[in-house]
Amino acid sequence: MLVGIEIEELKQNSYRKKIITLIACILAFSIGIYVFRFGMLSEDTAKNSQTKVPLLLNSGAVLTKEAEVSLIIWSENGDIPLEIWTKGPLPDWSWDYKELQTESGKTAVTLSGHRPIDKNEESKLYSWYTIMAQELSKTGGRIYLDERVPQAIDISAYLSQTNALPAQWALMGNLLSIAAYQNNFKTSVMAGQDRINIQLLCRGEKTAGQTVLAIPALLEEF
Repeated sequence: MLVGIEIEELKQNSYRKKIITLIACILAFSIGIYVFRFGMLSEDTAKNSQTKVPLLLNSGAVLTKEAEVSLIIWSENGDIPLEIWTKGPLPDWSWDYKELQTESGKTAVTLSGHRPIDKNEESKLYSWYTIMAQELSKTGGRIYLDERVPQAIDISAYLSQTNALPAQWALMGNLLSIAAYQNNFKTSVMAGQDRINIQLLCRGEKTAGQTVLAIPALLEEF
């Protein structure tokens, strides 16, 4: 019995060492990218290297054909642009509307919606998000995007492809969470002393597991 326990402990220690090594590689690789892009590239080359930030389905990092996406819009002063109501992210998108009285006496508003999407719908969703996130930020509002796939992914490859620089990481059992900053996004939040606009969480090993990409940060449980 003791031998079995010792073997299980060795397996867990080996798994943790692999994860820690992966995290170290991600940080080192991303820092190298940052130094290369901003210290060595010319201005023209740097402009050409800035590509659109792919979400999970169009990143090439997942095998699944569909993802579950959720959007939460928060406006503390209740000011939601009419365009969001009349021109949603996808043709058949529907919003759930809620009001909340804040301590300052204002009426805060939240809109939420979710549904499965494919690659084409993901591209349309991302285009809509980049426009509306900037519009909402003018009035103090914010959009939270949450995309989930039933697959674990190579986090280092995803961060490298999107040119995102990791700021924080956490390891809890087989759950890895990395918060990062990507220059192409125009909105962000503060996580302690760090400014972030991407949070990536992955549970499982190899392709067996789950992954969530949250922009700018995760609001709901994973």
